[in-house]
Amino acid sequence: MKKSYSFVASGTCRSSGTGVDARCIFFDDRSSITDLEFFDELQTALKLSETLPDCVVVLSSPDLCRRLCEYWSTSTDQRDNFMARGAREGVHYVKSYYFFAWDAHGLRLEPSGHSQPSSSSFDLPVDDFCEQGLRQLVRDNPVVQVAPAGHVFKHPSGTINKVFIQARELPVSEPELCFVGRSLCRAFAPGLLRDVQTVFVDTMSIYPFVREALDIAGATARIRSFHSYGALSELSPPAEPYVVVVSASTTGGMARKLCGNQGFDDKRVLTLIDTSAVDRKGMVLIPLDQVDEIYAAHLSDGTETEIELVGEHFSSKAKPPRSVTLGQPHTPKDLIRILQEFGIDGTRAINCVPPGQNASKLVCIDAGRVASSEKFHGWLMAEIPWSVSIAIDHIVFTNDVGSEAIAALAADIIEQAKGARPTIIGYNELDGASLSAAQGVLVVTAVAGDGGLLREISRDLREFVSPALPRHFLAGVGLPQTGEAWERLRQFLERNTTHRRYGFSSWLVLPVGPDGSDSAWRDLVELAARADIAVPAADVVDSVIADQSLTALSTGVGVAYDGFLPKSDGTPLGLSDGFLFFGDAFKDRLAEVTPAATYLAVSSVLQAARDLKIASNQLRPTGYESVVLAPENFLRFNDNLLQACMLRAAHPSELDYSASPHLSTLMKEFLVKIFARHAHPYGAASLEFAAALATGRLKLKKADAQEVVAGAIRNLQSQPSALLGLLLMVTV
Repeated sequence: MKKSYSFVASGTCRSSGTGVDARCIFFDDRSSITDLEFFDELQTALKLSETLPDCVVVLSSPDLCRRLCEYWSTSTDQRDNFMARGAREGVHYVKSYYFFAWDAHGLRLEPSGHSQPSSSSFDLPVDDFCEQGLRQLVRDNPVVQVAPAGHVFKHPSGTINKVFIQARELPVSEPELCFVGRSLCRAFAPGLLRDVQTVFVDTMSIYPFVREALDIAGATARIRSFHSYGALSELSPPAEPYVVVVSASTTGGMARKLCGNQGFDDKRVLTLIDTSAVDRKGMVLIPLDQVDEIYAAHLSDGTETEIELVGEHFSSKAKPPRSVTLGQPHTPKDLIRILQEFGIDGTRAINCVPPGQNASKLVCIDAGRVASSEKFHGWLMAEIPWSVSIAIDHIVFTNDVGSEAIAALAADIIEQAKGARPTIIGYNELDGASLSAAQGVLVVTAVAGDGGLLREISRDLREFVSPALPRHFLAGVGLPQTGEAWERLRQFLERNTTHRRYGFSSWLVLPVGPDGSDSAWRDLVELAARADIAVPAADVVDSVIADQSLTALSTGVGVAYDGFLPKSDGTPLGLSDGFLFFGDAFKDRLAEVTPAATYLAVSSVLQAARDLKIASNQLRPTGYESVVLAPENFLRFNDNLLQACMLRAAHPSELDYSASPHLSTLMKEFLVKIFARHAHPYGAASLEFAAALATGRLKLKKADAQEVVAGAIRNLQSQPSALLGLLLMVTV
């Protein structure tokens, strides 16, 4: 059971003006907590941080806060072990640990009873931190729903727009509920809730929030629901002290009517969640435009289908998944240029471990090839004079050969312009002494994924140099998982506590889709492990043939971890001319294209389809509409290697045809032909399709899947094969 709610908050120290990143951890005081549980919660929260924060802030009720401070003072070994996680090579990145007691009067700093690891102390804007914690709940939980493409919500008030807010989903755990209750209590003037006798709410779904706030304030008020707009016009301010809590609004209409037409005091009216706090009556606890600007960007043009909201629910007819056919609009911006530069001999094998790293990558470009590219040299010679500060006199490179070579090239360019050569430092050698004389820092990397290492370097620079010191981050090739991830990286690296922004440059960027541990390759490895102990039904296939087929399956998966399953005759999958997204990148050299380069292209196309801004052609589901790859894609791009890449790069939900009888039938008919012609070019990717069925990544309606598999097994049951083994695993 969770005993805390943690989030990251950023602000400015009120005494020094320096920027502060904090890991805030709120503890629920309604459940007992031991010292071991306390430090476990702290460690778990700290591990969630992408980079180490400047400080850790513990929030709790006064009684619990005193107990936690006691744990901090007396549990020496556990405290020291935890503090060691905030240090590296003798440098304390987590400089301070703060304990705040939170009651009806606000937040009060409590002495922790132990010296801080650093002499630096912060005057924290802890109230602002708590507001950021509320905004994080909106991001983490299903609070805001956006209408699917071609649809709008019709609210009970008559308002028509694209956003539907469910305030009841704000907390999903006891600690989160307690956090929301204390935040609600804090939003009203000190002492106001204590004397309240009646609380009006528009829905009883927010009763737990209000009751929590009243309990904290020591009030015993009665909570009365006026059921949204049903009885709104009948309300009038009572003689006794009161407050009004509105669950959610998109225009501020309810609060405006209460305060403007019905005489309620706007200091006693609060809306939990609204799209904005601007031009609103009463108070707004969480304005969505401070959570994400996208909530204000959803516009309707009057042609959409209405989804009518009834209270906190909506009525609409269920619809089959929308299918997307890949085409020219899904071409990634930099794909052709990357294929021309690195498509032949510049892309490392699938699931390789890049030099200097510990984890494997599905797709990876050779950093050395980036550094030696003449086109990259031309871009670098133009980019540095145009974009990099003249103050740069130190260059930091990520520890790989390609990045070191780029650092040397950048140093040559700066030396030619300034007459003085910058000092070059590897990230492993970065410390305060190496930057003691720095006037400006350039950070370079040849290849970046989502930018974890660049974030670490940025975090270290905050420790070693002043925020006012100019710095610039330069990446040769970016291979983020999504376009959004790259934009978040840009914002993280550029923003700082000064009124200027740090620099950020990149030559080529290609979002390539998921690169995590739940890839299709891992699914196949797990399938092979299950095949070792699987026992197919005796009436399906002869047991000897079945055992030999399952053994062939395991062997085939083992040798194909850095590529794809072969054709049924054991030869590798291949390509032919004419793939739309290759353009002329491989003119007369198609035979030299590796499976890894092909997968890079297909995966990036799928990610471009997910990131596409045109909703009707976007490969991204909403809360009310699922989306799948149209079966036509496997006919349009019918080279066996392309089919295999699509099966591996697609999300499982994008291959789930079980909710559409029509699409499931189309896929069934296609698979029947694939398995029947497995020995011919048309069905050369039959093992990949069978593997997708066996791992559950490809789904049909149950009857369709059974028909496909049963028919294929009947045709293959006379002799053992890896294809038969995969199909048998569908039945196990």
